[in-house]
Amino acid sequence: MEQLIKIHLTIWLVCCSLCLSAQRHLSLEECTDIALKQSLQVKSDVLDLDKTSASIKQAYSALLPTIGINGAYQYSPQVQASVIPSETFGGTSGTFSAVKLGVPQTKSATAELNQNIYNPSAIIALKAAKVLLQGNKLQIKSSKEDLVYNVAATYYNIQSLLKQEEMTSQNLHNTQSLLDSTIAQFQAGLATQTDVDRLQVTHDNSEADLERLHNNKEKYYNLLKVLMNLPLNENILVNPIPENESPSLSTDNYNLAQKTNYLQILQNKQTAELEFKNIKSGYQPTISFFANYGVYGYYSNANPLNNINDKWYPTSTIGIKMKLTLFDGFNIKYQAKQKKIEISKLDVQAAQTLQQNQKEVADAMADLKSNMLTYQNQQRNLVLAQKVLADINLQYLSGIAKVSDVINATTDLQTAQNNFISAQINIKQAQISLKKAQGTLLPQSF
Repeated sequence: MEQLIKIHLTIWLVCCSLCLSAQRHLSLEECTDIALKQSLQVKSDVLDLDKTSASIKQAYSALLPTIGINGAYQYSPQVQASVIPSETFGGTSGTFSAVKLGVPQTKSATAELNQNIYNPSAIIALKAAKVLLQGNKLQIKSSKEDLVYNVAATYYNIQSLLKQEEMTSQNLHNTQSLLDSTIAQFQAGLATQTDVDRLQVTHDNSEADLERLHNNKEKYYNLLKVLMNLPLNENILVNPIPENESPSLSTDNYNLAQKTNYLQILQNKQTAELEFKNIKSGYQPTISFFANYGVYGYYSNANPLNNINDKWYPTSTIGIKMKLTLFDGFNIKYQAKQKKIEISKLDVQAAQTLQQNQKEVADAMADLKSNMLTYQNQQRNLVLAQKVLADINLQYLSGIAKVSDVINATTDLQTAQNNFISAQINIKQAQISLKKAQGTLLPQSF
């Protein structure tokens, strides 16, 4: 039996070792790098970029010649008659004769070529496609910025929960030790059942808090895996908050005129201006060259293999076509007017966006400074709460303090711990919020 227990224990230890070795410890930079490479949203945006690249090549096709071949076969059991003056063939003047001028069977094959010589709409469409390509690139950058921000926010939340788990576990351990001591005192007649019960409630609440923290941590890990496009069953661990980490107030150089959301509005305006030019081009002529060459065959009955005189009769045409709109009921005029208003509205939106970006930077900077002050205060409060609880525990074990004093001091310490951890994470959140407001979340290479 003992041998069997040893075997089971060995297997359990090996499994635990393998499980721990299989877990990946990831820094924030590693999580961000994986997410940028594997994000489904970014992959979707890249496909949109590829689609737009194909549309540019399609726009080029309007400037290239088109060549086609047409073929036809026709058999008429009854050839249509034409009525002509009888005098054409020496008949009586003033009378008409019905004459069948065709034959029942007609065959033809024609090659056609068309080439735009001047088509302003096609040229503008090509420029618009290139502008749209830049818009897709800006959308990819915007998606990456959102991804970096969400990964960082999720990473920091996990760090916060890990620290809270650590402190709650320590508090639970301390409460358990105090509860054991109080039970011993109760059995010796030196403590009351109420003292034991109150400490038991505190102990159970700490256990419930620990379970809640564990559940929330798992949810944030799942969110992080989704952002990184990793399987949910893959084991990963984030690095804990470094001990004695000193947050900094340094900020990056930034230019709000280069922020993605502002550039997207400028790109929309550029697209609208090209659409305006395209509408106005409706007043300009389009000129194209055309040429065709064909052969015709005829026969007196339905026999596609034979021709009259065993001959094909060629035909060919070359020419230039021009199309010019002289009056369209003012349709183009009012389309252009609407587009002009849209361009003016985009100018207003650009000014509003720049103004909003400035406000977001100012707000983020104020939040960061405020969180720095809060962090310093909570750091002092935590040290003080730890000292108070240590003193109260000694006093309680010496019979000087009551169990209610211990519980109150424990609650105060838990509050101080949570406030300190929140202050740490809030600084990190404020730092990435400031970077997002400044448009510096991504390196310039992106």
